[in-house]
Amino acid sequence: MSKAPQAKPALRARVDGRRVLFEVEVDGTAFACAISLGALQDISNRRWLRPPDVLPCFAAAQEQIEAVARRKLAGRSAATGGLMNLFSDDFEEEEAPAE
Repeated sequence: MSKAPQAKPALRARVDGRRVLFEVEVDGTAFACAISLGALQDISNRRWLRPPDVLPCFAAAQEQIEAVARRKLAGRSAATGGLMNLFSDDFEEEEAPAE
């Protein structure tokens, strides 16, 4: 009996102090990313997150978080490496009206 395929879980995501670490795949390459807990609170409209609520909150907003990470990665120089950090301001750009 084969196991049912799992949905893209936030299981690979993990809490590291004041941020959630995760990976985003772009053109077959995985990029290390992190979102601050403050940004996660802002996009989920929560004033605070209890530790057990952090990963479920991340999973609920994962699609939006990954879209912003991909947009930010696209604007980053190829020579720039390392962890891509997402903060509240990165999500405000997403909501800005087009002119």
